[in-house]
Amino acid sequence: MYVIDLHGYKHKDALIKVEEYLLLNSVTKIIDVKIVTGNSPTLQNKLIKMFDNYNFSYYIPPHNTGEMIVSDNEIL
Repeated sequence: MYVIDLHGYKHKDALIKVEEYLLLNSVTKIIDVKIVTGNSPTLQNKLIKMFDNYNFSYYIPPHNTGEMIVSDNEIL
C-alpha cells in the first residue's frame, strides 16, 4: 500500500499532493493508499470533500484516527 505522509504540509499543498496522486493513479484503477494526516480534523474534512467529489471511497481506522485509507470506486 502506498503511503502519503502529510505531516509538515500546508493544507493547500497537502490537498494538491493527494489529488494529483489519486487522479494520476485512477487511470490504472489501482488505488489503495494510506494518507497520514495526523491529528487534523480540518485537513481530514477537506480531504473528505475531495474524495466525495471524485467518488473515492475512504475510511478512518478506529485504531488510528490520524490516517485515512482511500480506494477508487469509480471516477466521474
